[in-house]
Amino acid sequence: MPRRFLACAPALLRVLGAVAIGTAVSGCGGAGIEGTAVAAEDWGLPTTSGVPTPPRPPNPGAATDTARIGAGSPVDPETYHDAKETDSSPAAPTIGFHFTTPSGNIRCSTPKEPTVLLCEVTDHAYPPAAKPADAKEPCQWFPDYAMLTDEGVAAGVCLPRPLVTRGSRVLPYGSSIRMGDFGCLSTEGGLLCANEVSGHGYQLSREALRTF
Repeated sequence: MPRRFLACAPALLRVLGAVAIGTAVSGCGGAGIEGTAVAAEDWGLPTTSGVPTPPRPPNPGAATDTARIGAGSPVDPETYHDAKETDSSPAAPTIGFHFTTPSGNIRCSTPKEPTVLLCEVTDHAYPPAAKPADAKEPCQWFPDYAMLTDEGVAAGVCLPRPLVTRGSRVLPYGSSIRMGDFGCLSTEGGLLCANEVSGHGYQLSREALRTF
């Protein structure tokens, strides 16, 4: 994969001028998640036509979740740059960070400057996020994406192309990875990630999408 693979993503989205993402969610299960448009910037969240969602305070239990991540066995994040653009393409270095859970069910990616964390849950029991009515075209809706920024969490993303890569390195159970302000812990019960500055985060699994 050429190194420009992820470098071109911010430019694509700036040209597009908008990205719609799912409503910020809280609690467990992710049931009833509806799509909406919220404001932000760059490959994570360029400005949309919708009403901006103000930053939310993290849930009271956020400190416990971030402490769990910090207690994990740390890996060297610089060994998590290789990924595939497609399932059939060869793995090659990129400018972002990418990893996969041991089950292969959850994959995550960041841009070069890790201001946004995108994770895709391939198989899950909770309802997929609905595409927002005000999504601007061209729009490919990714209902299985979960997005984390310093402002909070959203489910479902409208993008011109997939941004979560394939074939990334496995983050072993019990291991944690830090990417800028983001930290993630791989567990047998799912993937726990948080923005360690704001305290916002999510726990992803087949059974539920829990946010804080």
